[in-house]
Amino acid sequence: MEALRIFLFGVVIAAPVGPIALLLIHVGLNHRFAGALAAALGVALADLTYAVVAFSAGSGLFALLHAHDRAIRLASSGLLVFLGSWMVVRAFRIPVATDGSSKAKIRTPSLLQLYLLTLANPLTILLFVAFSAQMATAPGVWAVLYSSLWLFLGSLAMQASYASFGAALSRWLATPRAVRRINAISGVAIVAFGIWGIASAIGR
Repeated sequence: MEALRIFLFGVVIAAPVGPIALLLIHVGLNHRFAGALAAALGVALADLTYAVVAFSAGSGLFALLHAHDRAIRLASSGLLVFLGSWMVVRAFRIPVATDGSSKAKIRTPSLLQLYLLTLANPLTILLFVAFSAQMATAPGVWAVLYSSLWLFLGSLAMQASYASFGAALSRWLATPRAVRRINAISGVAIVAFGIWGIASAIGR
């Protein structure tokens, strides 16, 4: 039962449709399915990293992140604004075809890039801060790794779903213009998440 609870917690962590989910859908829409799954794995590995720290430190994670909360949120939110803006510009500058030919031409974001971006995502940080006090587990390295693995599997299931949805969406869209429009909307939404993060950090 404990493993199931932690697995479901991983699903809950990954479920909100935030900038990372939008980015995974974007990757699935514009790249080969294998590349989209690699991106999903990178995101889930970032959640695994936070899980290991949270299960080890418990509520101590809150104090550590809270001490640098504003600087972290400003930097990571600025990164989201930059990334979203880049996605919007690229949506209208790079031709996109729905027959799969363009998917080989546009460079797929690497697993490491998605991993680092997720680590810096303010929403991911806030989620783990909010739940860190609830994530205490039995002492010992193996207990921490066991719990973290189950959370990773829950996160991976959701991240892979987003990537798969993007890949399926690319087959449903009939025209390159529709693909570009979805890419642009995703970019604008990610910019909005970044602006919200900057505004909330400054307002504190």
